[in-house]
Amino acid sequence: MTEQRSAKPLPSATYKPASAKGPAENVPLPDMPAEAKAESKEGLIAFARYWYDLVNYGYESGDLIPIGSQTLGDCRDCSRYEQVITDGYANSDWIFGGQITVWGMDSEYVLTDAGRYQVLVQFSQDRIELRGPNDVLYTEHPGSKHPVVQMLEARWTDAGWVVEELVSL
Repeated sequence: MTEQRSAKPLPSATYKPASAKGPAENVPLPDMPAEAKAESKEGLIAFARYWYDLVNYGYESGDLIPIGSQTLGDCRDCSRYEQVITDGYANSDWIFGGQITVWGMDSEYVLTDAGRYQVLVQFSQDRIELRGPNDVLYTEHPGSKHPVVQMLEARWTDAGWVVEELVSL
């Protein structure tokens, strides 16, 4: 008779949000919703929400690879997000705050002359602190107390939606 052993579950890493004392740990990577994989108005809007989730993930984790894989071209405002994250995670530093809350999105779902679809995004952003070890506060930005609007422009490709432009209005 063979001995049967029950498999013990491996301990899972526990998420810990950033604080003034240290960076976030074990930040979960957002999953792309199935709806965001559709070439439709609903798919575009679901993708845009997912894209902002990836920006939030970047603020918390310092990992730019996921947002970079969903962004193409010379996207100026995308580059601003990426630069804040790059600066915020230089050396042993981290970002505390900066989370974006999306309040609404809408699209006419009309193809532009540039071959893109546009989504208007209304959001607010929490205060951002760039922090370092030993209680160092390098800089802070107040965020936005009132909602602001950006226009996200995305293109449908063989691989799905990708952001090509982001403009603050």
